[in-house]
Amino acid sequence: MRQVRGGRKIGWGRTLLTILAAFVVIGAGVGYYLYRQVSPHAVTDTVLANNPPAFRNRITILLLGNALSIINGKDQTNPYVRDRTDTMMLVSINPQTYQASVLSIPRDTLVKIPGVGLTKINEANYFGGPKLAVKLVEETLHVPVDYYMETTMWNFVKIINSLGGLTVDVTQPMNYGGYGNPLDIHLKPGVQTLNGYQVLAYVRFRHEPLGDISRIQQQQYIVKLILKKVLTPSQIWKLPEIIRELSKDIVYTNLSLRQEIALGLMAAHVNQSQIRYATLAGYPVQRMDPYMHQMLDYWIVNQRLMHLMVDEIVLERPLTAADRRSVHIVVRAGTLSMAPALQLAQWLRQRGFTVNEVIWANHHNHVQNEILDFTGDKYLVARMANALGPLNDTAITESPYHDVPGLDMEITVGSDFHLNPAARP
Repeated sequence: MRQVRGGRKIGWGRTLLTILAAFVVIGAGVGYYLYRQVSPHAVTDTVLANNPPAFRNRITILLLGNALSIINGKDQTNPYVRDRTDTMMLVSINPQTYQASVLSIPRDTLVKIPGVGLTKINEANYFGGPKLAVKLVEETLHVPVDYYMETTMWNFVKIINSLGGLTVDVTQPMNYGGYGNPLDIHLKPGVQTLNGYQVLAYVRFRHEPLGDISRIQQQQYIVKLILKKVLTPSQIWKLPEIIRELSKDIVYTNLSLRQEIALGLMAAHVNQSQIRYATLAGYPVQRMDPYMHQMLDYWIVNQRLMHLMVDEIVLERPLTAADRRSVHIVVRAGTLSMAPALQLAQWLRQRGFTVNEVIWANHHNHVQNEILDFTGDKYLVARMANALGPLNDTAITESPYHDVPGLDMEITVGSDFHLNPAARP
C-alpha cells in the first residue's frame, strides 16, 4: 500500500468524493504533457489476466472518500488516526471501449467484519484500513477490486472556486446548522451558481427522509457537473493547478504514479454522457451496533437487484430474460383513458418485464409521464423514460428504498405518452 502523504484528516462530517473527476483531469492535463512516456493501457498490464473470466475486460477502482475535520476553522491532521469512510464508489472501466460506470455503496450497508461483528461497511477503514474496505466490498458485491484510492477533500472548496463555481439546480430549501453547529447550510431552491463552500454544503446536506441516500444522489449529480466543466475549453488552462490540488488529497492508494497517469489518460477518453450511475438498492433497519453499543441505522442491500446491477452496470452485460422477469413494475393510467397504460403494459411484458398490475393514477390530468424508480439503476430508468417519448416529457423520481415487497418501479402514463417501439430498456 502506497501512502501518498504522511497523514489523513479525521472527520465529523461527510463530503463529496470527486476523484472520478480527478481521473479525467489527470488524463486531460498530465496526460497532455506525458502521453509519449506513458501508455494509457499501462494500468492493465498485470491486473486483467489475474481477474476472474467475467472481469478480464474490466478495471475496477474502489474510491474511498473521507470527511473534513475542522476545529475553529482550521484543518486538523493526525497521521496516526484512522477514520471511517463516508463515501464509497466502485468505478468500473473497460479499457477497450472506454465505457465507465459508477456504483455508489451506501455508507450504512450492513456487513460482517471479522472480530467485530455485524456493523456498517464504512467501519472497515477504521478497523483495517483500505485493504479491509476492499475485502468487504469484494465479498458484498462478489466482484474483484483491482485498485483503491482513499482521499480527503480539504481542497474541494478551492477547486470549485478556481472553476468559477458550478451552476446547480437546487430542488428544495436546504437549511441546517447554525448557532455554533459547524455544519452551516443555507441554500434556496432554484438554478443558481454556487461557490465552493456552497457546493460543499449542497453535497453534505441530508436533512431529509432518505438521509444519506439523498446525499449519494446529490454527489453523483455534482460529479457530472464537475466532469462537464473541467473539460470545457475555457477551463483547460487551469488543469495544472487543479491537478496539484487534487494530488494533495490522495491519502492511500495501491496505484503507482505511472498507473495513475495511465488511468487518467484512459478516463479522458470516456464519454461523459455514457457513464452509467447507480446506487445499491435496499432498505433501512435499526439494530444495536456491537462496537458503539447503541441503536444505529443500517442499510440492508437488496440481493436480487444487486446481482442485476453488477451484471448491467459493472460488467456492461445486457439484461438476461431472468433479469427482466425479476423487475416488477406497476403501470398507472394518469389520463381519462386506460388504453395508453394498457399499451405500455403489453409492450413491457413483450420485453420480458413483470407487470404486477395496471391501475388508475390518483388523478386523471397528468401531462408528464412519471417514473418512480426503486432500483437505484439510473441507466435502466433512463432507458425506460426513452421508451415513453422524449426524455424531457418524463419526470423521474429516484428512491432506492421502499417498503412494498415485489415492487421495483411505478410508471404513470400522462398525456405526453408516445410509445417508442424501438427503445431497448
